[in-house]
Amino acid sequence: MREETVDYENSSQRDKKAVLEHAVLTKSPEEISMLYRQLGQVENSARALALACRFRGLEYVKVLVEGGAKFAYKHLEDESGYFIEYKYWLAPLEMNGTLRTAFFLNHTDACFTNAVTTGDRRIDVLHMEQRVEIVKYLYENREKVCLDAGELLYYAIMSGSKRITRVLKEFGVKFTEHRIKEITENGLSYEWQEFCSMLGHLGDEEVFEVVDTIVREIGGKSLYYTDSVYWGNYSTYQKQFRFYKPEFFRLILEHFNQKKMNKTKLMKGVINQNSVACLEICAEKGWLAMPKKRDEMIRYASENDKPECSAWLLDFKNRTADFAAEREKAEKKMMRELNANPNSVTELKKIWGYEKCEDGTIVITRYKGSRTEVEVPEKIGSNIVTQIGSWAFSPRALRLRIEQSELRREITQITLPKTICVVGESAFEDCQALVQVNIPDSVVEIGARAFWGCNCLRAIELHEGVTKLGEAAFGGCAQLGAIELPEGITEIGNDTFQGCQSLKSVTIPKTVEVIRRYAFYGCTALETVVISEGVIEIRQQAFANCISLKAVVLPCSVQKIRNDTCKGQTPKTIFDNDTKIIVTVTPKSYAEKYCRRNNIAMVN
Repeated sequence: MREETVDYENSSQRDKKAVLEHAVLTKSPEEISMLYRQLGQVENSARALALACRFRGLEYVKVLVEGGAKFAYKHLEDESGYFIEYKYWLAPLEMNGTLRTAFFLNHTDACFTNAVTTGDRRIDVLHMEQRVEIVKYLYENREKVCLDAGELLYYAIMSGSKRITRVLKEFGVKFTEHRIKEITENGLSYEWQEFCSMLGHLGDEEVFEVVDTIVREIGGKSLYYTDSVYWGNYSTYQKQFRFYKPEFFRLILEHFNQKKMNKTKLMKGVINQNSVACLEICAEKGWLAMPKKRDEMIRYASENDKPECSAWLLDFKNRTADFAAEREKAEKKMMRELNANPNSVTELKKIWGYEKCEDGTIVITRYKGSRTEVEVPEKIGSNIVTQIGSWAFSPRALRLRIEQSELRREITQITLPKTICVVGESAFEDCQALVQVNIPDSVVEIGARAFWGCNCLRAIELHEGVTKLGEAAFGGCAQLGAIELPEGITEIGNDTFQGCQSLKSVTIPKTVEVIRRYAFYGCTALETVVISEGVIEIRQQAFANCISLKAVVLPCSVQKIRNDTCKGQTPKTIFDNDTKIIVTVTPKSYAEKYCRRNNIAMVN
């Protein structure tokens, strides 16, 4: 065959990549080999390799690998530097509904479909036996092609690709340590949410086999548990109601970490379903061993007219209770409470959940009290309280009873001690009735979304010690009419004041270097903004939709202003939709050039 030479020396990597991918679907292995020699190095050849794995066969795969193709592939998504990694090495697997719920899949990409069309020709996915042979070859060349065999095993199990699972196990492949950690310890990770999503889409028979297999692969460890497991398997929206089927309920209790479960919530759900069989499983696992919890469930069943559960629980109590011991214990508890010091550790534990740091100071993790005007203690025992932890007062915190969530939404005043240094992420998020909270001089950091959605909060005084405001720290505080930003803050984070609809004026101090994306987006009452000399960069739509904004001073120090760009649309400026605005700039400054370039009204 005569080799036709084409000069690709001046072609971009994107063009080379497209040529190679098209050749995989339209040319012979010999032609691809010759083409590869002409192309030279092709970056991001993972997709071409995936197409060969899924639709063309082992001979094509070998030619590509010999030419230098590998699965290392990263696609730059936007200007912020956020990367999406497409896992094209999954191409040999069964692309069923379960795997299609995985967050990384681009569902329009042919590599994750069961057929591809080129011209008037349709190419169907290879038979599984052919894909198995490809997996064997990929494993033998795993370092060369950048194949993560442990991850391939995980997704093979989740997608029900049994033949590929068997082959990988024969090679001795095991889960990565990272994967094991993410599904046994980290309930906030991307990987965990993806696992729950896929789990919820497994069929009733499949879920037992998959969970059993996963648990064996991680050496019998318990899987992590969050409400994502619950809602993935009990949802009126998805018409999924298997969570309280006795066999499924047992599966969850035996294979997931019970310490992370809200046992009260789950048992009430069991009673709502009037499932005696599930109550028996709860008792078997020790959930009804505490008399207080048992009696609470008896009351709940009676109040909600669940006669079968009421009868079973009363019988359980009669069969297992030591009434004399319970009465004696209750009397001792009553006497302790009568004699207790309200500031004792015993009493404070009833109101506060907390953790001790390595330096001996205390982090408040949970408010458990019943008051709507709250004073946080300076000490618990001999230890100083220095931090308000993440979600400590938020009605959106995990594992809250409905009544606890409702009470948090009614909190009107919180007094923080002068020892507090850090207010954690989402600490007061959605405390909708909060009117007053003090920020002590000792506070240096306010976490992301700390006061998000505190609709009644009218004013916040920040002292000079504050150096960091997290993303969306005061976002959605609709009544926040005044805030003074102190010297010392070095940046205004993404969405920090987004939606503060009563904020009328703001001065950015000279210590701030960056104003990030959407920092004041939608502050509809904002009229004047003074940005002090020192600010270097302003990010996308920082002051957009501030429809009352009339005057802004942009200093000489500004060296970079980013517009929000989207293919096929007119770029949006940092003042997008601010029709009344007049910007004060210095002649020949970067700010003046920016305004001219974007037709923004200005004065010198």
